[in-house]
Amino acid sequence: MTIKLVATDMDATFLDDNKHFDTKRFDKIYQYMIDHNIYFVSASGNQYYQLKNFFKDYPETLFVAENGALVGNHQEIFKTWHFPDAVTKKVIQVLENIDHIQYIACGRRSAYILKSATEQFYNISKFYFPRITSVDSFENIDDEILKFSVNCPLTETEAYMEHLANDIGKDVSVVSSGHGDIDIIQAEANKATGLEYLSQKLNIKPEEMCAFGDGGNDLEMLRYVGHGVAMENASEIVLETAPYQTTNNNQQGVLAHLESVFEL
Repeated sequence: MTIKLVATDMDATFLDDNKHFDTKRFDKIYQYMIDHNIYFVSASGNQYYQLKNFFKDYPETLFVAENGALVGNHQEIFKTWHFPDAVTKKVIQVLENIDHIQYIACGRRSAYILKSATEQFYNISKFYFPRITSVDSFENIDDEILKFSVNCPLTETEAYMEHLANDIGKDVSVVSSGHGDIDIIQAEANKATGLEYLSQKLNIKPEEMCAFGDGGNDLEMLRYVGHGVAMENASEIVLETAPYQTTNNNQQGVLAHLESVFEL
């Protein structure tokens, strides 16, 4: 089997529960990939600027950020897909009329959070969105909106997802990103969209790609690649979808699988 590109989700996949990874083991894998012209891609719902921070010591890393709505490398953004203005306004209207949630509008240049947000939500958001701007209102933000990130009560995640999907409609996809967090993404843009762009840009076939994931926002990516790997801690549908499985994120399952595949 020839693998020319490796893509991995971050939270609960590449990262352990403390948001770390084994740099010593990854250094060896990364150097192997560089030596053998294998691309490494961080494919995440997280912000592009956060992903760059995680891999600041790995300059050849590529990024499929914001659940596939942004593709780039350390130096530049190659491509983005954003909501039409009418859809952005509709999403905001729906969110403003739902109780017990807080949310962020994720733009190309920055993420945006209401000044009225709780201090706790702001502090958590600042970790995931290092480039974040406080605004009085989400109306008239001068940026391309790529995604919305919504926080709701953990035990009611599925009910909120159904509510959002019904109220917003077919222009969006509503997916869980874990821990009571919901992503509202473009119906036609997901992690597989980003990998398809890289497939064309780099002349790499999907069957020459390997991908790792644990959640619902990884399904399209795992179906797209030739070597899809579910984490042991993945949701049931991911475990059923991916043809391969590795150990859990706290056991560095991504690194363990790559060490086996690359015979390191």
